[in-house]
Amino acid sequence: MNVTFTRTAERRYRVSVDGPGIVSSWMEPAPGYDERLPHDMAHFVVENELGIGGGIFGQLAEGGHAGTFRPMDGQASPRIAKRGKRISAANHRDANLSERVVYLTCSKWKKEPYNAAPVKEVSDKDIERVCREFDSVSSAWSKLAVGESMTLVWQGGKASTGRRHSKRR
Repeated sequence: MNVTFTRTAERRYRVSVDGPGIVSSWMEPAPGYDERLPHDMAHFVVENELGIGGGIFGQLAEGGHAGTFRPMDGQASPRIAKRGKRISAANHRDANLSERVVYLTCSKWKKEPYNAAPVKEVSDKDIERVCREFDSVSSAWSKLAVGESMTLVWQGGKASTGRRHSKRR
């Protein structure tokens, strides 16, 4: 899946996703603008680096909408909406983990105090790896002018579909 971050104004950005088997979708305006590292770019890096499959981008890779993305064609069918809600519900724990890790790693990266419980699911090496990737994507993002984009490739994983499978005997 390709994830494109576009600087749409001085303090605004859009995120769009596309690729084989993906519901081409977008979110604009995206929340948490930061001139060095927008909030959803931090989510992308954390989830991609740590393989958090049920976070925002894993849900999108599975055909969901993560509660905030809209199909490119503007035609959100009831089937797509229902699937997105099911995928979001099934991945609540991963989505919550992603938020906690984003807060932790961004605090470390920006050298700000971290005022929350430790995140036992990630190691110091994981945090260092994520912060190095923040450096890399931030370097590219910071150079973009309004109207310019950068595309990152999702390698992370896919979310749980939330479907129940019965065992046949």
